[in-house]
Formats: sequence, structure tokens, C-alpha cells
Amino acid sequence: SWGPRVAQQVWTAPKAGVMMGTFQLAEDDKTLVLELFTMVEEPEGITFHLRHFTPSLVAWEKPGPTILNLASADPKSFVFENPLDGQPKHAIFTRIDADTYVSRSEVVPEKGELKVTEITYHRQKDAPPARH
Repeated sequence: SWGPRVAQQVWTAPKAGVMMGTFQLAEDDKTLVLELFTMVEEPEGITFHLRHFTPSLVAWEKPGPTILNLASADPKSFVFENPLDGQPKHAIFTRIDADTYVSRSEVVPEKGELKVTEITYHRQKDAPPARH
């Protein structure tokens, strides 16, 4: 839960150098945004690719996905940094315990102040009940 909204993130296990994930943000009975992302093992390091979509899969980012590079990692956290702009500038994943992690996004607009979004995710052993 994130205020009146519900955020859900699902990750696949790593396979062939890639982890894939999805994100859905909903409020009441309306999906506000979908996100697809990958963590890719490349010769120069690990990259985090993300792209936001409407529910009908119209992409928000033009012309392509946002790409962040792994800046640092330790057993508890991974920090990715965007070398091109601040949309987002950083994506940080921090493990709290085996079933909990915090996802932090830091957006630095061309004008205005830093915008930080933090969501704490808890592993769901079974599918959560549908909200009607």
C-alpha cells in the first residue's frame, strides 16, 4: 500500500544475463501506470532499463526506455545512476530482510526541486485478494 494507492512489482529470476520486472500502480479500480524493466548483465556492467506505459501500453518515454548504470552495490543495496538526465537520476534498491525491500527513485527535473518516491515492497506468498 502506498497511501490510497497499491503498488505491485514482480521480478523474474535471472536467466541468460537478464532479470525482467513489471510494476503496476492502481488507485481504487483504476490503473494509473504500468512499468516494464530489465536488469541486464553487459560487458561494461549491469544496466537497468525502464519504460512507463498507459494501461493500453502507450509508452510515456519517447523515443525509448530510460537506461541507468550500476553505480554501486553491496549485499544490502544497488544504486543505479542515469548518465544522461534526471528522469530519474537514481534508482536505489535496498534489501531490508528476505521478504522486504525499498525502491527509491530520485527525479531531478530541469527546473524545480528533487522529487523522491520511496515504496516498501513485501513479498506476497500467495496472490493478494482482488480489490473491488
